[in-house]
Amino acid sequence: MKILLIGANGYLGARLFLDLRKKFEVIGTYHKSQLCADFIQLDITDAHQVREVFEQYQPDIVIHPANHASPRPAANDPQGYQALNQQATNHIVAAANTVGAKVIFISSFAAITPGDIYGQLKVQSEESVKKTTAGYLIIRPSLILGLSPNTENDRPFNRVLKCLDTNTVGEFDTSWQFQPTYVGHVSAVIDVAIKKNLFNQTIHVTSPSVQTQYSTAKDILAPFGVTVKPVDKGLTLPLQECDEHELKALGLPTCSYQEMLTRIHEEIQNRSDYQL
Repeated sequence: MKILLIGANGYLGARLFLDLRKKFEVIGTYHKSQLCADFIQLDITDAHQVREVFEQYQPDIVIHPANHASPRPAANDPQGYQALNQQATNHIVAAANTVGAKVIFISSFAAITPGDIYGQLKVQSEESVKKTTAGYLIIRPSLILGLSPNTENDRPFNRVLKCLDTNTVGEFDTSWQFQPTYVGHVSAVIDVAIKKNLFNQTIHVTSPSVQTQYSTAKDILAPFGVTVKPVDKGLTLPLQECDEHELKALGLPTCSYQEMLTRIHEEIQNRSDYQL
């Protein structure tokens, strides 16, 4: 089983690469920052490049997590934002169809009730992915937490990790409520879904516990003696709740909030095991 992992240099992509290469042959791509010497360069907004890479490596499955992770970059570069968060998905699906590959797309809870350009483009990308002739799998995580080989990317968990590494008191939002997703849970669901051939599905991957950025940062850092401050940023994002019934019905792994915390604490204590 050969997997082409798009954006393996990103926060989520790097962790997926680390986890899945233990089970499959995984080829990782990067655009600008080459986190691992084995990664191949690919600009997924270039349809010709995408087609060439697919034809050269002939993957069985393509995993695509390579999107902007929030709507913020769209303000300064709307065309570039759409090119990466929607048009690139079209290129990937078209190339996958030429080589008969399945596509696993990392979407977002934002696609449930899209209120901004980020969620809207996730919905459009999901519709594109459903046109994959060999089969598709759409994974919808919420805010993702857990250790990645990429600790430099400006993602929520890396901000938490920075407080630990610099022994500084960070401020974290209390207004947005969400069900956190453990990064290793995403890998585990993909692993089992591939092995059970669970395609043509849209799956929500999250813990069933409602938290905030402040509560998760506090719970992650407390065992290490690092404190955080609450700040109300007035975020009005809707609360999207999903229970574990969907995962259990498909025979996929679940992950409680406490299990996520336990695993994250172990990861932090064994950080050398999470490097590429």
